[in-house]
Amino acid sequence: MVRFAAVLRELRGWLLSFPIIRLLVPYTLHLLFGGLAVLFVRELLYEAVSYDGYDTLNLLFNTIPLYLAAYYGFFAGIWLALVSPGLRYLPYAFWGYAFLALFPFHDLGLYDFVSTVLYGVGGALLYRFVSSPASGASSKGTSV
Repeated sequence: MVRFAAVLRELRGWLLSFPIIRLLVPYTLHLLFGGLAVLFVRELLYEAVSYDGYDTLNLLFNTIPLYLAAYYGFFAGIWLALVSPGLRYLPYAFWGYAFLALFPFHDLGLYDFVSTVLYGVGGALLYRFVSSPASGASSKGTSV
């Protein structure tokens, strides 16, 4: 845990040297959970909407690249959460993405199970790190 805390300290120092990162850090949780929410809504709409509505969904998520913006926003939020006080919320985002990998619960393949296991275990390890004293993250007094 102490080694990972040292890696995060060095990563924080390096990433915060870029002005764009310092500009985006206040929006970490918006990118992280907003991207996750858009990805979930996309999967939900593709399951719930009839075939007549697929043209509208295709316009929203593919022609207007809302899906790509949410996908890259989620992963940018992961990197930003590693260098921000929002690190304590990152395990929940990992678990949410693990749920999203399985969400429609049909046509499941090996890739779906492997990605779910990886994100679930990654979330559990991050949860252990955040709850340890080595992380330096406290539940009170942290403003995001």
